Amino acid sequence: MNQKFNYTLKVKENITYLSVIGIIDEDNNLQEIAERIGSGTVILNLNHIERINSCGVRDWVNWLSSIEDKGAKVVLVECSPAIVAQINLVNNFTGNATVQSFYAPYFCAGCDKEKVLLIESTTMQNVENPSAPISRCDECDGVMEFDDMEESYFAFLKTTTLGPLPDELPEGWEEFLAVESSMTSDKR
Repeated sequence: MNQKFNYTLKVKENITYLSVIGIIDEDNNLQEIAERIGSGTVILNLNHIERINSCGVRDWVNWLSSIEDKGAKVVLVECSPAIVAQINLVNNFTGNATVQSFYAPYFCAGCDKEKVLLIESTTMQNVENPSAPISRCDECDGVMEFDDMEESYFAFLKTTTLGPLPDELPEGWEEFLAVESSMTSDKR
C-alpha cells in the first residue's frame, strides 16, 4: 500500500488518543504531533504502520523521548508487525511506554491467505518461552501457520513493559478504542 505518514489525534480530558498510519520515514510529522501532546496518558494506535526506515526510527525515538519528558505516559496499542520488528531491533524504541497489544502474522497454505491476529500483551506476560497462539483461517477454518520465527518475533515480551489500558479512561472512549481483531488479505 505504501501510504504516506498521516495521523489522527483526539483529546478527551487528560487522555490523548493518537492513531498513526503509513510509513514513518524522513517525511513524518512527529514534531508537529509532539507540540499537540501534553502530560497525561497517550494511547498510541500503531496498527496501520506499514514500514519504518532508519530516519524514521531516529525521529521516533527522539519524539517518544520528548513527549515522555513532558510527563506523558504512553501506551502502545495494536502494534503492527513492522512496529514489533523495530521493538525487537532497537533497544529504546518503546522508551518508557507500555505495550498493551500487538499483531502477529499468520499464513494459510491451503487458501494462500495472510492474517494478523491481535494479541493482548498481558496474555503472554511472564511466559518462559512465548509461542504463537493458534489461529484459524477465516476462509477454510484450517489452522494457520505463524508467519515469522516465534523466538525472535516474541523476544520483546521479555524486555519491554507490558500492561493493560489505563483504568481511568473517560466515558465515550470505546469509539476510539474499537479494535478489529483481524485483517485478511490475498498473498501475492
